[in-house]
Amino acid sequence: MSTANGKTVSLVPGSGGAQGLAHIGVIHWLEENDFKIKSIVACSIGAVIGGIYAAGKLDVYEQWVRASTKIDIVTLLDLSWEKSGLVRGEKLVNTPVGLVGEKPIEDLPI
Repeated sequence: MSTANGKTVSLVPGSGGAQGLAHIGVIHWLEENDFKIKSIVACSIGAVIGGIYAAGKLDVYEQWVRASTKIDIVTLLDLSWEKSGLVRGEKLVNTPVGLVGEKPIEDLPI
């Protein structure tokens, strides 16, 4: 997998919540500079951004993030007083799934 100019890269976005927005900017820069992302390896928010990119839905996700307010984000925290943790995370996971759909990673082109 190489572009006409041969510039390919493996994307390795990291974890860290708010850094996910920086990952979006890096992906845009790579595309604007004619790099072809040939593989993605990530964890936490990096895996979310990488998976959404691989699914071809980064623009949809970016529009949602940019339109979200602090209140919108707080409402995604489904608090739980159970032993398993303070936040269940179901809303945090289901929101991106609702935006981009459910696709097994093995079916994605990257």
